[in-house]
Amino acid sequence: MSKLTHRIEKKAVEILVDRIMAERNPADRQKKLKRLSYVMQHLFGDLFEKESFDDARRLIDEGGKWFRFLNTALDTLNPHVVKTAVMDLGFEAGFYGLRTRDAAKAKYHCNIPWAILFDPTSACNLHCIGCWAAEYGHTLNLSFDVMDKIVREGKALGCHFYLLTGGEPLMRKKDILRLCRKHPDCEFHAFTNGTLIDDAFCVRSHGRDWQSQLLPQYRRIP
Repeated sequence: MSKLTHRIEKKAVEILVDRIMAERNPADRQKKLKRLSYVMQHLFGDLFEKESFDDARRLIDEGGKWFRFLNTALDTLNPHVVKTAVMDLGFEAGFYGLRTRDAAKAKYHCNIPWAILFDPTSACNLHCIGCWAAEYGHTLNLSFDVMDKIVREGKALGCHFYLLTGGEPLMRKKDILRLCRKHPDCEFHAFTNGTLIDDAFCVRSHGRDWQSQLLPQYRRIP
């Protein structure tokens, strides 16, 4: 697939996702979700059985637990987080990336993962009894260039989903943010103890007005 085709298809999906996220009427949102399923079937129907798309539409029509879960996410989670997950984890990793992974699988005669896990560091700010990561020691690190190479080579094979473990991955805050900004078409999930997430980190991640961006449905934190 050419880069131009990829950009056009991604933009078409992105427009529909924006409309779904902006819609507050449940019935109209349901219609837009079904429309998105038809668009995805048109773009990627050769990669999945027709029944997969039919099943997705049936779940939407039935309004069951998964549809209620989706509605809750759209109504309560930060819109930027939701859209990034849909476009990177859904479109890039789940659909577009699959086409590239299938081609690489045929070319190299081996399985290609849809997710790659790596440890930015073995260091940790805690020393919890029984933690398996403690067996690594606390002195091992991947340079930014190595992490960037992992992602670049992974994307070339169709992998757009990366799990960061450790150690405590946020011991490498600066490099992780740099990596995320360099690869906005990838989804990055960090296994973190959460103790290093502070105001300064949120400002670097989302700007000075991070509270109103991440918590639109709540009052600002004093």
